[in-house]
Amino acid sequence: MGFQELFESFDKKKRKSHFKNLLAVAMADGNLDNIEFDYIMQLADKCYMSRDEVKRVIDFPEAITFHPPKTNRERFDQMYDLVTVMLIDDRIDEREMQLCKVFAMKLGFKPAIVDKLVLDLIDNAVEGVAKEIALAQLLSK
Repeated sequence: MGFQELFESFDKKKRKSHFKNLLAVAMADGNLDNIEFDYIMQLADKCYMSRDEVKRVIDFPEAITFHPPKTNRERFDQMYDLVTVMLIDDRIDEREMQLCKVFAMKLGFKPAIVDKLVLDLIDNAVEGVAKEIALAQLLSK
């Protein structure tokens, strides 16, 4: 844990942890494309993270500790973001897919449902199902 992280709120630590995961998925294929970075920055804006905070996550990922979400809704939100980052460049790299599944288990999803969860999220994103609708469908299962 970095010195600065000692004084941050749990919410901020959780957001940084999430963005570390998003960046890991984006870079799983060996590079961070501009489209992936731009999308992550859009997500950062929605989460009230500055460009400088995201840059620090990129530059010092080892300083960010994993902080799992507390609620099912937060778990699904994070999985949705991870899958959409994987899809944003219109390619599904096997390394990105595997990393999404690893993160699903770290987020607390049971291994037995991880494959279906990721595939359902991919299908919803590809079909253009709004995030709120996709998450409501998944939460109701």
